[in-house]
Amino acid sequence: MAHLTLKNSQLSAVVGDNEAGDAAHPQHRAGYNGLWSLASTHAPHSCFVPAYAGLNLEHFMDDLFMTEEGGDIFEPRHLPMTLERVSEREARLVHAPSPLTGVSTQTTISLAEPYFVDLDFRATLHRAPRAGQRFGFFWASYMDAPEAPAVHFLDPQGRWASLSADSHGSGNTLCHRSRASCSWGDPVRHYRHGSLTHAFSQRRFDLPLMYGRPAEGQMLWLLMLDQEAPVRLCMSPSGGGTCAERSTYNPAWDFQYIADQAEAGQEFRLRARLVYKPYHGRAEILDLYRTWKAHL
Repeated sequence: MAHLTLKNSQLSAVVGDNEAGDAAHPQHRAGYNGLWSLASTHAPHSCFVPAYAGLNLEHFMDDLFMTEEGGDIFEPRHLPMTLERVSEREARLVHAPSPLTGVSTQTTISLAEPYFVDLDFRATLHRAPRAGQRFGFFWASYMDAPEAPAVHFLDPQGRWASLSADSHGSGNTLCHRSRASCSWGDPVRHYRHGSLTHAFSQRRFDLPLMYGRPAEGQMLWLLMLDQEAPVRLCMSPSGGGTCAERSTYNPAWDFQYIADQAEAGQEFRLRARLVYKPYHGRAEILDLYRTWKAHL
């Protein structure tokens, strides 16, 4: 099974594996998993680029990631996945240990009323990182021509700030929780130019959340994460290609999870909630976050 549909009172979400789309999703390309589409009764067209996906598991990262000797940087895109329906509103994607980095994952995606998508990600590292002590995961959401490419977040002073880079992988595309965490990789190695993993910003976030405005600015796309220190917020202004109809680029609204100390047999878990609803101003965002955290 390549994909299945989950619905609640306001949302319709298509969860899919790495296979190419069928007659129902003819534009969907192989190699993009997670949410093939997400639509609302308030915005009937998917907020994601039809060829790609949202919450797409994109990279497994150790110190060899983005080096010549590191191999396939898109390993998660190329793994055979098992897709199963858990319930009417819940689906799960699973794959066996990956050949390059030796990690297996289980991603459960479910809908909650009235406009929530919940993600529960679990992974096991079956052997030590090939180089270094860190290991990380990277997710991308390829947005279909939102009103503006920027994602917004709260800084440590409680002010709303944004990530909106000039180009893919420039120095303003990756936001950390603290300055102490602003590093990745081996300083003596050469990493590929344009890596979002190495494109450090001077901005810092206070709460692990970010939002944007799809559907001509009418909708709120809010991603909230259950952890702070391992999380990094990230964006590419052009990761999803271009939209000819609106004469604009399609940004990628991304996030990462980095474990500073990783070893064979280690298990990881990350939970996230995606809110997709009509936008009513910034005041509601903190209420949504606090309510979810109390629920967790």
